[in-house]
Parts: sequence; structure tokens; C-alpha cells
Amino acid sequence: MLYNERLLYGDLWVELNGSLASVGITKNLERELGDIVIFEFLKTNGYIQQGEEFARIETIYKTYTLKSPVSGFIRSVNSKLCLDPTLLNLFPEETEIISIDIQLLV
Repeated sequence: MLYNERLLYGDLWVELNGSLASVGITKNLERELGDIVIFEFLKTNGYIQQGEEFARIETIYKTYTLKSPVSGFIRSVNSKLCLDPTLLNLFPEETEIISIDIQLLV
């Protein structure tokens, strides 16, 4: 198992701590998007498949949909982002968006 290993998956970072994958956006994506005005979760619980959409980011000029980099069960979501999406502009590399338990099903 990997611990505290940060990997890149397109415009997302994934930090592995055992079977728990924390997911956030990269600084490059934050710069590309510009000022984020709306953040909305499309999925907040249950099983999520790799590539499945789980959140939407809106700026003044564009909308960007986030897709899960891994498959597993959603452990938690950062609901603060719905109230203050600018956290992603201020701290993109430090702000966890979603946490997914990637333990293999037996």
C-alpha cells in the first residue's frame, strides 16, 4: 500500500494514504479556470466508478466537470466548497474535494 503518495491524474491530484484517496485540483487547472464562482457536487455518497462525474466548477466564462480518478466508495466530500468555492482559487493544492475509499471489494 502507498502512504502519502501524491499522483497526478490529468488536472487532478490524488493523494493516497493506504486505501484512502484524497482528490483535489492542480494549480494549473485553477489558473486555467480563473475565478471560481460556483461549486456543485453531482455525487456525494455511494460507489463511484473511475471516470464518473462527481462535481462541477463554474467560472464567469466556463464550466468544468470533475471526473473521479479512481473507483471506490465515497468516504467524504468537502461541503465547504459549495458555500465558498474561492477556496479552490486560494489553495488548490491543499484543498481536498473528495475522499474515496479504494479498498478492493471481496
